[in-house]
Amino acid sequence: MRRPDDDTGPSPGGGGNGQLRFDDLYREQAPRLRRWLDARLRSSDDANDLVQDAFTRLLGSGTRDGLRQPEAFLNRIVRNLLIDRSRRLSNRTAHVPIDETNAPVARATQEDGLELDEMRRRYRAAVEALPPRSREVFVLHRVEGLGYKEIATRLGISIRTVEWHVGEAVLRIGRDLEQ
Repeated sequence: MRRPDDDTGPSPGGGGNGQLRFDDLYREQAPRLRRWLDARLRSSDDANDLVQDAFTRLLGSGTRDGLRQPEAFLNRIVRNLLIDRSRRLSNRTAHVPIDETNAPVARATQEDGLELDEMRRRYRAAVEALPPRSREVFVLHRVEGLGYKEIATRLGISIRTVEWHVGEAVLRIGRDLEQ
């Protein structure tokens, strides 16, 4: 398998004139980067996200038109994103399920139970207040545990649209719960 820092030959956009056509670079490099990342991350969703982030950073850099080897610069961006991802994951605290062996030290009081019931009621109301399509996508993702790709296929919409609906639902629910 190729590494993202392997040279791929002449730069897209032609010769050494320094004119880089971003769409040509994307068509040429994105599939290779996705395969390379997918093999390492074992998640096509994470690989797609990192490729998207890499091209976004490349597009946002002021030096992209003057690059002699845009592929090498893109490969460096991908490696840096992997390093950042690794650091973020290593800094997360482990999820510990609450069961008999990990029971909380303090028992819940009746007041805690009432607060929990109120929070559940407000959460359900916030979910019900969502627009129908956003609610449907949110429930499929958060309640039924379906991935974005599965939801997109089931509903006949794009993965980007699924992402938007989930993000919008989370924002609206968060706002409703803060009030």
